Amino acid sequence: MKKKTKAIFLITFLIIFALGTGAMLGAVTWIIQDTPDITDYKGSSEATMIYDADGELLTKLFKENRVYVPLERMPEDLKNAIIAIEDTKFYVHHGIDLWGIGRAMINNILKGDLTDQGASTITQQLARNAFLTLDKNYLRKIQEAYLAIQFERMYTKSEILEMYLNEIFLGHSAYGVETASLQYFGKSVEDLTLAESALIAGLPQSPNNYSPLRNPELAIKRRNIVLDRMYELDYITEAERNQAKNAELNLDTVEEDEMENTAHYFTLYVRDQLIDRFGASLVYNGGLKVHTTLNPDMQKLAEQTINNKIENGFIPSFQSSGSQNLQPQLSLVSLDVNSGAIRAMVGGRGTDQFNRAYQAVRQPGSAFKPFVYSTALIEGDYTTGSIINDLPMLASESNKGDELSIWPRNYGDRYRGLINLNTALTNSVNVAAVKLIQDIGVKSVIDFTERLGISTFTNSDGHDDHYSLALGGLNRGVTPIEMASAYSVFANKGIYTEPHAIRKVYDKHQNLIYEAQPKSKMVMTQADSYLITSMLKSVVDNGTGRRAQMDRDVGGKTGTTNDYTDAWFVGFTSQIATSVWIGEDTARSMEYDVKTVGSGEAAQIWGDYMRAAVKDMPVINFQMPDNIIEVDVDPYTGLLSNQSSPRIDVLPYKEGTEPTETESLHGPVETVRVDRESGLLATNNCPADQIEERHYIQGSGIRIGPAQKSFREVNSNKDSEDLVKGTYTIATGGPVQQIDQEYGIPKLQRNGEPRFETKPTRNCNIHGSGGSSVPFLNDNNGSDSNQDSNSDSGSDDEDSDSPLGGLFDIFGND
Repeated sequence: MKKKTKAIFLITFLIIFALGTGAMLGAVTWIIQDTPDITDYKGSSEATMIYDADGELLTKLFKENRVYVPLERMPEDLKNAIIAIEDTKFYVHHGIDLWGIGRAMINNILKGDLTDQGASTITQQLARNAFLTLDKNYLRKIQEAYLAIQFERMYTKSEILEMYLNEIFLGHSAYGVETASLQYFGKSVEDLTLAESALIAGLPQSPNNYSPLRNPELAIKRRNIVLDRMYELDYITEAERNQAKNAELNLDTVEEDEMENTAHYFTLYVRDQLIDRFGASLVYNGGLKVHTTLNPDMQKLAEQTINNKIENGFIPSFQSSGSQNLQPQLSLVSLDVNSGAIRAMVGGRGTDQFNRAYQAVRQPGSAFKPFVYSTALIEGDYTTGSIINDLPMLASESNKGDELSIWPRNYGDRYRGLINLNTALTNSVNVAAVKLIQDIGVKSVIDFTERLGISTFTNSDGHDDHYSLALGGLNRGVTPIEMASAYSVFANKGIYTEPHAIRKVYDKHQNLIYEAQPKSKMVMTQADSYLITSMLKSVVDNGTGRRAQMDRDVGGKTGTTNDYTDAWFVGFTSQIATSVWIGEDTARSMEYDVKTVGSGEAAQIWGDYMRAAVKDMPVINFQMPDNIIEVDVDPYTGLLSNQSSPRIDVLPYKEGTEPTETESLHGPVETVRVDRESGLLATNNCPADQIEERHYIQGSGIRIGPAQKSFREVNSNKDSEDLVKGTYTIATGGPVQQIDQEYGIPKLQRNGEPRFETKPTRNCNIHGSGGSSVPFLNDNNGSDSNQDSNSDSGSDDEDSDSPLGGLFDIFGND
């Protein structure tokens, strides 16, 4: 019986042992199977470093802020300090320290805390940091031990130590010893002293508690413990220990938020470009080295200029109900006109994630007009001296009766009559731009503008009757970066070069994986680009862009949209093209109680910034090509001037397109006293305050300026603010056209040429003793009844173009 009982007991024990062993082996097998495979382990994620054009660090992109360095670049003191305080048997064990584990388990049992951990070797810490969570349990401890053994099997001790020193978290946002060295001491790890090495070596146990930024006293105590341990293990002498223990911290830190605020919007742009090309995982984990085109001095000037304008109230600050950001917003983009390299970028007045430099699509207003004029010069029979009649035209041929209206309207309802293209663009004349696009066609303008790099057109922009395009009336709009790039073509002798922010990208092993090769193409001939450049130079010298003047040739154009929702100045020197945009994020009017913000403010910001940005650059003025000649022309006929021409415009022409005939409009001038009321020759009976002197060309009898004529609609069915009105201002020597008294539309001869006022041939008789009235002169030999004066009024203001201009109601194309 006893033998039978013993047998049953033995069998039961063996079964229980087998089951327990099987369960344990199964659990261990399951744990091992659930453990990550380290076969392809190449080290943990590394931060991507972004540098400016001078090689200075701008910012880092990372999931974990880590910069990988090889072991040979690390000082021996740092390696020894880590081994001394973290794993003195590192070079002896095979991944785990069995005696250490045993001691730790006994201590944990005595303390009654089975989750307390300890005795992790450097290899185990590497395994945990690289692949496991920080959960404290024995299952995770088994995985850690297994991984440690695998690391020891697959890698040398030096490789493991290198991976560990690059892996460990060392406080704040620093992973790895290189990042920690830069973060705490402002220098590379290879330059650390013994004291600094010991301080970093003391951090892994509790990085936040021992951080010298947060607890300098605790950091020093921990550092000294490391130094004592190094001395005990004969890594350093007593003298070295004592000297290091007495060393000051000598911290040299750069706050992360300070780095993030440097060229904030530019780095966002670079980040987006990198992600598009390489994917987010490689960008945030791959340790890329990105060399950009940013000029740090120009970027600093751009930010300072805008900040100064905001701080001194030149640009108002209002909190919009629809946004947390202060309004209005601003953008500035500078490009190298030859290479397309982005030298400076400001995408807003804060540090939000919306980069207005390339994400805001806004109406360009008159800043679009140079594209219309360029198309006319290239594809039309136009020259800089071609004449356009700047007088109102009907908004639509179908307008009848009470619906009669004119479109477009010039800024201030001011019209100039006969002007050349150069004058029209210099003064940003709306009528001229619309007449040009009507002649050359909307499609031609869009095709050319797309070749300049503008990519935001929609199908509705291409409608044949979308003439408001000439005034910047796009369905969507344009971006500041594309506007700067488009204008750079004019400065770059007709060559478009793709804008870019990234020059080169290296991977973590210093292999070149990307180098910028921006696309370049000839968009217009050098001669044509010079013609439009010359006209845009006139805008700055004599027109709406005066605030952008500097000590060298500058070309540019203002733009203000309807209701002051957008304000622009886009301009260039021979080296740099820059666009400045101002506007609210919600396209609201910038008419504030303190001031109205328009293109004048944009031009002022552009001028202040660019004068400082190019100050040390060589003065290189616009170079006239060999096939361009300058000709003295009459501004009212477009022909060669004669000795009687009242004004001479010196304009550039491509050889073969210059005028060859001499103008015959002007000749000797006679001044005649005219009764303003009757338009007839004044007599002694006419009241003195009714008499004025008018000027006529002898022979033809055509009246010339200076003069001013007003017109105003008479329509009781319209509100007064809706009535057509305006002023026709004739400069000195300009022929005075006959116009409709209500709408200012020019009266034409049968051949389509304008009809001019001529010298009266009869004396005024309405003020004589008989008191009989004399009817107004007819169109052939008299003047209209509008009041004339000898003033030649001018305006330096930018025309406030309406990109809609009433055209959507008129033509119904949107």
